[in-house]
Amino acid sequence: MQKLMEHAALLGCRVYFLPLHEGMYGYLATGQDVVINSRLPEGFQREVLAHELGHVHYGHDLRTRHDSPRDETRADMYAARLLIEPIEYAIAESLHDGCHPSIAGELRVSRKMLKIWLQWMKGKAA
Repeated sequence: MQKLMEHAALLGCRVYFLPLHEGMYGYLATGQDVVINSRLPEGFQREVLAHELGHVHYGHDLRTRHDSPRDETRADMYAARLLIEPIEYAIAESLHDGCHPSIAGELRVSRKMLKIWLQWMKGKAA
C-alpha cells in the first residue's frame, strides 16, 4: 500500500479511506481526491486505489460525459501495471509452475487483475 500512496502523492492526489456503503468500492472525487472504502479487505483496497489512480493519470472526469468502457479498461490496465512488476511475475510463475490462481495469490492481486496484466503484456509483445 505504501508504494501506491507514494504514487498517489506523485500524481498530486489525496487519498481518503472512509466507510462507504456496501457495494461501493471507491471513487474519484472532485479534482485529485480519491476515496476508498475502508471496509474492504486491504488487498481489494490496493486494487481499487490503483484503478482510481489510473483515472487520475489519464485525466478522466467521471462527472461529465465520457467513454466509460474505454476509461474503465484504461484504468484497469494502469492498475495492473502498478500492482505487478514483470520480475515479480516471473518469480511467481516459476514458483507456481504457471498456475494463475497461485500466481495471483503470490502477487497479492485478484485473478482478474492478473488476467488484465497478462493481456497487457501480450499486447506489449505484439
